[in-house]
Amino acid sequence: MELEQHVTEIVSRITKVPAAAIDPEEDLRVAYNVDSLQGLQIVAAVEKAFDVRVDDDEIDFYTNVRSIANTIRRLRR
Repeated sequence: MELEQHVTEIVSRITKVPAAAIDPEEDLRVAYNVDSLQGLQIVAAVEKAFDVRVDDDEIDFYTNVRSIANTIRRLRR
């Protein structure tokens, strides 16, 4: 499965927004009303799914699906 699609499915599961409706460029907080708790749930799910550890100072960069996928790519190197 493509990385962005996998991230989209994680975001969809947590936000209850259909995966097909999630634009990888849209700000999760603005477009899908992701609150801080959901944001932390997304981070935890991503860490588990991709076996990566996201530093606390990087969490603010998790603004959209594409930025999450780019962070995962960087952490997997």
